[in-house]
Amino acid sequence: MDKIAVLGPKGTFTELATKKYLETQSLEMELAYYPSMRKTFEAVGSNCKYGVIPIENTLDGFVQIILDLLTHTNLKIIHEIVLPVRFAFVGNSMCIKDIKKVYAQFKSENQCLDFLEQFRDVDIITTASNSQSYEEVIKGDDGVGAIIPIHMLHNRHDFRMVIENITDSMDNETRFIIVSQHLNEEVVANRSWKTFFVVSDDLDRPGLLCDILNTFSREKINLKSIISRPTKTGLGNYNFFIDIDGCYQKDEHVREAIAHVYDKYNIKILGSYYRVLPKEDEKK
Repeated sequence: MDKIAVLGPKGTFTELATKKYLETQSLEMELAYYPSMRKTFEAVGSNCKYGVIPIENTLDGFVQIILDLLTHTNLKIIHEIVLPVRFAFVGNSMCIKDIKKVYAQFKSENQCLDFLEQFRDVDIITTASNSQSYEEVIKGDDGVGAIIPIHMLHNRHDFRMVIENITDSMDNETRFIIVSQHLNEEVVANRSWKTFFVVSDDLDRPGLLCDILNTFSREKINLKSIISRPTKTGLGNYNFFIDIDGCYQKDEHVREAIAHVYDKYNIKILGSYYRVLPKEDEKK
């Protein structure tokens, strides 16, 4: 059976996204868990056929290391899936004032800052994963609390304190990408395709970014996002990550615009893809 690389450990939002993705595609694959985003990427093409990784969150923006990994590997985005992200607070005390220590994964912490404001004199301990935060609180030590994904409440219901929906925004979502060694060459109608690419130019000059944007504006191509990221080759040198509507292999105006940029700059296609919908969303 083919394997799919998952940012682990078990119980993460990435695992949930992976299971929903496999369901939407009617695929049977073995989930292989990896401890870091880099190792998840490295597994694709060697031990695993695909990989699933978070790339963007409503409250926390893009995951910067993923942009670097996409730039420096040959993996391509073939699909994306978006999940609502909700957090709960669980604790081993009956009252908030009795909490002395809070465990939170670094991204989860950034998405629950309003709730954490009340813990001014409490140690906030950053963990590597939501599962680790969960494991710390189920040890049962008095005065210990944790921020965990709300779906983890299904695992255990006898915490002395449970506060649901502590996320800063109820509109919070995370976008996950599915990566492969090969571009998506599906012929799929009635899908909103996007193309993601990175442009780099070590010889930065005035008007560089404006020229790129004008190229797509002339072709009436909608830009979904544009992110700058240091090239790490010197101060002031940046890669520009651009997400646009349309599939560059199939849409002529997209292909022509990208070809124009190719003539002037270093450009790398990171994937053409569309969003897959969980079964429950397809019925709406």
